[in-house]
Formats: sequence, structure tokens, C-alpha cells
Amino acid sequence: MFKLLSIFALSYTAIWLSVEKFVGTNGFFGQNVDAHPFIFIFLYACIIAHVTITAMSLSFHRYHTHKGLVLNKTLDTVMGVWLWLITSLNKAEWVSTHIFHHAHSDLPKDPHSPVQKGIWHALFLGVFDYSSGKELPEVLKIRKTIPQTALESFIQRNSFLGPSIMTGFMMLMFGPIWGSVLAITNFMTSPIFAIGGVNAIAHWWGYRNHKTTDNSRNIGFLFPLNFLICGELDHNNHHGHMRSCSFRHRWFEFDVGYFYIKILSAVGLAEIKNVYTPATLKQELSKKMSDLIESDLRFKKRCEELASELNMSYQEFKARLEAYCCGEKVKLERSCRDFMDEVIRTLKANQRLNLQYS
Repeated sequence: MFKLLSIFALSYTAIWLSVEKFVGTNGFFGQNVDAHPFIFIFLYACIIAHVTITAMSLSFHRYHTHKGLVLNKTLDTVMGVWLWLITSLNKAEWVSTHIFHHAHSDLPKDPHSPVQKGIWHALFLGVFDYSSGKELPEVLKIRKTIPQTALESFIQRNSFLGPSIMTGFMMLMFGPIWGSVLAITNFMTSPIFAIGGVNAIAHWWGYRNHKTTDNSRNIGFLFPLNFLICGELDHNNHHGHMRSCSFRHRWFEFDVGYFYIKILSAVGLAEIKNVYTPATLKQELSKKMSDLIESDLRFKKRCEELASELNMSYQEFKARLEAYCCGEKVKLERSCRDFMDEVIRTLKANQRLNLQYS
């Protein structure tokens, strides 16, 4: 490690002096930053974060880890190289660590869990947990099963070469000082937004659409932040249905990543394999509601009474309730809607309390 840091320090100094000597202290475009430095850096950070986390989400996460879609090989390679240049990450290490995270989510072996280590530790020190987690024997075993191209193997062997190249480019474009600031901004994208934002905050606070064995939460209502990191903050949706390439499960949620996937699919650059939608969520709720009516004699009796009042059979009336719950245009009387609301409230309470009918 000391040898690596020494080489990096010498290379960094050499680049700094070369840029100052041949290009100047402002590089080619450094004067643009000098005019409005805080505005420029803020806009740059937002753009670089969105592009980088989008590449991470679509390629490493939704494609290679969970197989929700298949990306065009050239596009996927471009995304992998970009992630290497900006963050030093590579496919094999990222995917294997993430698979391990899902296998032990919020349990003692989870490499980054606020439940186990506290929210502040996960926010600010999670990157070090990730670095140690990717070298665990179980993770290394998973990594061996992940196929890699020759380029991906090169990136894995030379992980810090990517950010070094990008640092030199940034210094050439914006001068040694501003180039260094922007290079650090690049490198901090993953620790702040991916590890800190998603794996810390979204396992600590928010609402849940799905019952999972971990503490995953949805905080997509923080819309600017969720847009910035490609819809990844609807995290309980993802943990509830990991193979889905869409994280939008309710009508008011928005997953810009799935929007991009649909555009890529329309132009032949992606193939959608698995997707869970708001309609799917309604269908699941409808089935659970129907099963609860059958299991709870109190609800079954009330359902039979309402069916009799409407001159319907029990099965016909229950089918109307199921269709209404699925979002179909079915007119229900007020007493029927009240009944259905009561059943759904009981269903959600049973889920929270882990109650089941024998």
C-alpha cells in the first residue's frame, strides 16, 4: 500500500508540474471555473453524479447483478470504462460484493448496514467496509463465477489507473488546482451517493411497500436526490423484487433508470427481461385480500352478507372486489369500499405483526 501511494504521489506531482509548465495554471478551461467556482462545481457534481450512478445502476446493478435486462455489449463496455475512470470500480468486485450484500442484507455479515453499524458509520465509513468486504472469502468465491472480458480483467488488475488517467485529464482541462478539486469530486461520487445514500439511508428511514427480511426502505419522495441517483432510493421495492429492472411499484413513484431502459429498449440497445410494475403490485394486493377473506370467517361472513344485499353470488361479489383492487373500472357501493378498506388495513397489520391464519 505504501509503495502504491508513493507511486501515485510522484505521478500526481509530475502531472501537476507538467500542466503548469506547458499549459498554465488554468489549463484550457480553468478560467471558466474561476468566474463562478461554486456554481460550476455544484453543476459539475450533479451532472457527474447522475451520469456515473446511472451507469452503475443500469450496468453493474440491474444488468450484471440481477439480470433484469440485457444491455448492448458496446454500451455496457462504455459504462464499465466510465465507472473505472471516475470511481476505480470494476464489474467483478462490485457485482460479487452486491450479491453478498443481498444474501446477508442487514445481518452481521452485511458489508454496509446501518442496522448493524449505525447510520453515521454507514454514511461516512461505509466505503472502508466495502473495501474490506470485497476481499472476504465468500465474496472472492462469488467473484470467480463472474465472467469477464480481457478489458474487464485489465480494469480489475489496474483499478486505480482509471482515476489517475482521469485526474491527469481534469488537470489538463482545468489546471492543477481546479482539476484536482474536480477529480476528487469524481472519486467521491460512489462513496457519497451509492454507498452512503442508498446502502445507508435507504436501509434506515422511509416507507415500505413490501415485506422483506431486512430493513430496506423507500425514500424516492426525496425526488431531486432520487433523480440524481437514477431511482435507486426506492430501495424496498428493489429488495422486494430484486430481478425487476424497474424500481417503480406505486403510481406516485418515479424511476428515471427504468425510463432510460425503455428508451434504450426502443432503439435496440437494451432488452427488458424482468419488470415489476404498479399493476403487478395491485394484482398481488388483490390476491392477498381475497385469501384473507377466505381465511378470516368474520370477513367471509360479511362478504356473503354484502353479496346477498346486492343480489349476487359470493364468488361474483368477491370477483368484483378483486377487479376493483386491481385498478379495473368497477363501480362499488360505499359499503363495499368500506369493507374492502377494512380488509386491506387488517392485511397490512397482519404483515407488520407477522400474523398468519392457520
